[in-house]
Amino acid sequence: DKSLIPIMDKVKVVANDEFEALFPKFQPSRVTIITNGGKSHSTRVDVPKGDPRDPMTEEEIAVKFNALGGDVIGKDQCRKLQNFIMSVETAENLDELFELTTAQA
Repeated sequence: DKSLIPIMDKVKVVANDEFEALFPKFQPSRVTIITNGGKSHSTRVDVPKGDPRDPMTEEEIAVKFNALGGDVIGKDQCRKLQNFIMSVETAENLDELFELTTAQA
């Protein structure tokens, strides 16, 4: 997203020895935002979302799937593909999957 380019210069990634020592049991990260007024807001996460210890809900998976795929294959196609994938266990065959994932001429 080109609108994020100006923000990129304001982002700093810093290694943290304390966090490194916790790996692999945890994969901690901390985000700190400092406002233009100088106020600091910080939060820490020890286990990333989507890890087996903090799994995503079906709704969260759907939101992420549509956010990443909607602009690539179209929102309608993405929704159809998501619905098929989420119910693949009951599909009689995979014909629809191949149809939904094959580029149209």
